[in-house]
Amino acid sequence: MKIPIILGQPLHLWLGILLLVLIVVQIAGVRKILPISFRWHRIIGYAIFLLAIIHGLLAAGLNFGYFSL
Repeated sequence: MKIPIILGQPLHLWLGILLLVLIVVQIAGVRKILPISFRWHRIIGYAIFLLAIIHGLLAAGLNFGYFSL
């Protein structure tokens, strides 16, 4: 199975960048830099969890040869 290429970069790279942005938003909400309600804090937390699993599976699959670019 091939990993899709988006704007010249593989999908797992874009997922990693999105994860970094979501983690920064999550930390900024906890530190009261951004006003985020607890409902959105929880939703972002679930999104981080799911994206991290997908990102990790894609990276491991590439490492072990299950996926190709």
